[in-house]
Amino acid sequence: MVMERRRGEKLEKAILEAAYEIMQTLGYEQMTFQNVAKQAKTSRTVIYGRYHNQVDLLYALVQYRLAQALGGKMIDLVQENGSLREDLLAVLELYQQFLEAVGPEIMSALLFELSQKNEQFQQLSVRGRESNIEVMRKVQKFARQRGEIRHEFSVMQMSLPFDILRFEHMIRGGKVSKEYLSQLVDEVLMPVYVKE
Repeated sequence: MVMERRRGEKLEKAILEAAYEIMQTLGYEQMTFQNVAKQAKTSRTVIYGRYHNQVDLLYALVQYRLAQALGGKMIDLVQENGSLREDLLAVLELYQQFLEAVGPEIMSALLFELSQKNEQFQQLSVRGRESNIEVMRKVQKFARQRGEIRHEFSVMQMSLPFDILRFEHMIRGGKVSKEYLSQLVDEVLMPVYVKE
């Protein structure tokens, strides 16, 4: 069988789509380089040339699903919406889209890797958290420019929206409503961010 020669983004997409398909149908433990290569109609050597291991491939898959869901990086999509409340709602809606695109299978795999105390995954997890904090720094900057706040958010405060939504997806499973997001902003986040 002659394999089609693919390079660059086309090859990357084929590999990540194959990995996602395997995750959905067979589970994370079956997302081996051998299975992904077979599904993507490429060789294991090609996959090893792009990813060091399964964790590397998992992280690339998360980034791919993020780009698919949002059309770009979250930090670039966060815009000024006129008030801290509206900015927070916009961030939660973006993150909700991302979590839905990632889905429960990938979230379970991420939880599994977290439980393994894998050093590489811990570093990737820190990078993800730092990206979320950058998003919240942008929100904070907008609020300060409008005069809504004078203080700076703590790291824990900046992690809070993402931690709560991840909890909802991992523990309670599934999509949350717009009403829930509004309630989260009004009853939890605004009292945390706006000091009297």
